[in-house]
Amino acid sequence: MEGDNTENIQQIYSWNLLPDILKPVLPCEYTYLIQKLDILLPYQTQENFKVENFELDAFVDVCNKEEASGWVAAFESHSKTTMPESKSFKLTGNRVLFRDIHIRLERRKLIHTHPLEINIKFTHNHVINSAESLSFRRIKDEVKEKFIELFKDGHSPSSALIAHEDELHINATNDQELLEILSDRANNPDYNSVFHLFQKYRDTVLGSRNGSQMFIRLGSIVKDYNNSGQGKAALQEYDACNGKAFILCIVASLMCRVHKKIPQAGELYYMDTSASFEQLNTSITLLYTSCAVGALPLRMFITSDELETTLEKAIGLLKTILPEYAFFGCGPLVGPVICLTDDSSAERKALELCWPKGVRLLCTFHVLQAFWRWLHDPKHKIKKEDQASIMEKVKKILYASSSLEMDTHYCEFAQTFYYFYQLLRKHFEILWGGRQFWAHSFRVGLPIRGNHTNNYIERSFGILKDIIFTRTQAYNCVQVFQFVVENMERFYERRLLGIAHKHPGHLRIAKHFLCPGWEGMDANFINETGVRNEFSVQSTRKDDLFYIVNSEIGTCTCPVGVSGAPCKHQGAVAMKYHIAILNFIPLLTPQDRMVYAYVALGYVSKDNSSSLPDNVFDETIEWRESNKEIIEIDYTALTTFLEEVKADYQSDNPQLRTALDKFADRYRSAKSKSIPRLTSFLYDINRDLDPAARVKSDSMIRVQVESVKRRKTESSGSRKRKLPNTIREEKENLDPHVIPARKKRVTAKKSHDLSMHIAKNQPN
Repeated sequence: MEGDNTENIQQIYSWNLLPDILKPVLPCEYTYLIQKLDILLPYQTQENFKVENFELDAFVDVCNKEEASGWVAAFESHSKTTMPESKSFKLTGNRVLFRDIHIRLERRKLIHTHPLEINIKFTHNHVINSAESLSFRRIKDEVKEKFIELFKDGHSPSSALIAHEDELHINATNDQELLEILSDRANNPDYNSVFHLFQKYRDTVLGSRNGSQMFIRLGSIVKDYNNSGQGKAALQEYDACNGKAFILCIVASLMCRVHKKIPQAGELYYMDTSASFEQLNTSITLLYTSCAVGALPLRMFITSDELETTLEKAIGLLKTILPEYAFFGCGPLVGPVICLTDDSSAERKALELCWPKGVRLLCTFHVLQAFWRWLHDPKHKIKKEDQASIMEKVKKILYASSSLEMDTHYCEFAQTFYYFYQLLRKHFEILWGGRQFWAHSFRVGLPIRGNHTNNYIERSFGILKDIIFTRTQAYNCVQVFQFVVENMERFYERRLLGIAHKHPGHLRIAKHFLCPGWEGMDANFINETGVRNEFSVQSTRKDDLFYIVNSEIGTCTCPVGVSGAPCKHQGAVAMKYHIAILNFIPLLTPQDRMVYAYVALGYVSKDNSSSLPDNVFDETIEWRESNKEIIEIDYTALTTFLEEVKADYQSDNPQLRTALDKFADRYRSAKSKSIPRLTSFLYDINRDLDPAARVKSDSMIRVQVESVKRRKTESSGSRKRKLPNTIREEKENLDPHVIPARKKRVTAKKSHDLSMHIAKNQPN
């Protein structure tokens, strides 16, 4: 119903001069030519709120279709309303350029200052700016784009919504603004809207969860990846009719650079398999090597099962995409010298067929763990009081340093226990037949660098699940592929660059890579042998025993370093002669660190294969030198101090002379690394004397015992989680490309502290 306030006017208004009833509605970035304004009777709600209503005919200073669309968006955002299209108009000819709701832009009116005609009937029977009304608004396009980016990072609808709301909460300037933003569906959509947006994204980007449509999408992504130059991938689609398993092999560009630049890639690699990365429970098999910076990936493949024929085919596909210089020049057909795995017969047989020249070794921990579980199995009838004794004898056999010592321990073991336990005799005779795979006496001279377990790859799977997948199952194999080639490569880039940049926060590596124990060596008994890169080091236990250290390949003839593991003799040689040995992080030269930078990025300034000029670093240094301020330095104080030190050194105090000699050695050692390292050394000399400098963090805060007991762990007795309806329905699908979902083994997590369980005589 119209009121008495009807105005027929022809006047141009800027926003600040508009009638008060129009300011909450019309966008403020425009000017308006008002033709007619009818102020209607306000609507009175049951809660006694007054809602202003009006009808408006006006023109806006908008001259093209894009600006008209922008005005509509600004109008909806400013007025907190969504104006639906009331009638569909068919545009014929070229007279009308834009028409939406009650808005029209005609070509013949473009000569006017305000050609966009608007007709608004602003009548509402509810409060516009209430939380309930705002919950019906249309979601903004930029908000949809934010959610798409969150989905690309691996978020589910619920986690994406939580992350978005957290961002809104942080960016809000006050509580009132926060309340308005959270209640506005245009900025903060509801879960159902986010879920539907996720479904649309998932179908477009990832394809279906299983079947032909998934493989069509996966094939397209693999093709694009191979053409991008970022790496190589090989795909075999699952086909139940022809008996083909699903295989996806990946060799990323960073993996290729590990093959090319890391010497350990040709010596030793670890292989292990894990599952539960997505609903179909396909298996991911990792092949890693290790060096001073930790474990680095060589290649990986995803398979629908873990059968020997499937693994053999997967390794065969890997050979086709590996570079010619794979395994540090050994080549994809020869493979590395040593492979370390757990006791999986399918993996070991596949490796034997594909790389027959390689030496296959078993992980020491898994061998001992399996034997300890066998001893505690009640059906084997081993007395509890004998279990620990049997285990100690087996450990002596396993850790024996020579064949003669191993045979001696074996004879003692057989004479002590074989008569009482026939099942033990039968079981251990089978193990004894394959002792070349697990006994340490057979590993003397092999370049295993002290690695007898596959802990590196066990930890790598933890990184893959915790960091790369953020403990969230992927939607399908397409998303698994995306996580691996994007998130995984970024993670190892950052790790390598942290070492290359000498950031101390990245030195979270095994202690023996940080060169401990060298200070106990007497530098006077370390001499060059006359052979290049070889040094003679006296033993700390026997004066007539000397070990030979080869600094080039990082080996020592002592029991620890004979396999290439870092030892104190190598550390002492490196410290005395200020040379780099690849087994120690603190001794890396700038050239070594540039190698790690090349592995991370694919280019460095002084690498022949670099895409950057060779003189980038040199030019940078010259620029810095040329821009240094010329400062007159007064050497008087330093000269006086050095004269004082010289006088103290010439005094009759032998302890002081020894301390100054030690200071000189440490000064030269720190200077050989870098000037910043020397500066830090000089600043920290009095650290032991300054009580404030001795403050350090204590042990970690312990969790109360009762809180640990309350944690829920998934065990064999727990209820299995049901598969989604889509997977259950696929069992009846006739699509031969549908991968059958494999059953998950629901078992409790086993402890990795075997020594503790042996000491307590309890099963692991």
